[in-house]
Amino acid sequence: MRRIVAVLCLILLSAPAGLLAGEKKAPPVTIRLHGEGNEREGESFVSEVELTNPPKKIFIRKVPVINERDVKAFLSFPGRDGSFGAYFRLDAHGANKLQQFTTEERGDIAVIMINGRVAAAVMVDRPVKDGLLFVPAGITAAEVAQLAQKYPEIGRESEFRKKPKTKKPEA
Repeated sequence: MRRIVAVLCLILLSAPAGLLAGEKKAPPVTIRLHGEGNEREGESFVSEVELTNPPKKIFIRKVPVINERDVKAFLSFPGRDGSFGAYFRLDAHGANKLQQFTTEERGDIAVIMINGRVAAAVMVDRPVKDGLLFVPAGITAAEVAQLAQKYPEIGRESEFRKKPKTKKPEA
C-alpha cells in the first residue's frame, strides 16, 4: 500500500513539470486591439479598464479584434509624452478585420493594449482601409526593442533576419 501511495505522489508531483515542458513559449510581446463594450454584456464578455487621458473607466470586449498574429511589420516613432508610438502593418486577414471594425464601430473607443496594459485609446472616426494600425503613444522603449526582435521595420521587410554577407578574403 505504501508503494502505491509513493508512486501516486511521484506521478502527481511530476505531472505539472511535464505539462510545463510541453507548453508553447509565450510571445515576447502582445499587441491587442479591443473594441468598446457595454457593462450589460456581462463580465464573461467585457472587462473594465481605466484610461488615463482623459481619466475614465470604460468597458472593453475581452476578445480582441486584432492581435500580434495579424502584424507583419511595424514602425515606431517618438511620442509627445516621452513614450513611443507605432504603425503596425497588418496581414490581409488583420487588415480586413480592422476595416470591418472601424466601419461598424464609428464613434466608439478602440483600446490598444501592449503586453496586457493599456497603451492608447483612440476614437474610431473613420474606416481604416490601408491595413495600418496607428498607435499614437504609450509604448515603452523596452517594448519597442521587443517588437524589433519579432517584426521587421515597415519598408525593410526583405532585410529582416538575413545574415550580413561576409567578404571573402582577397588572395
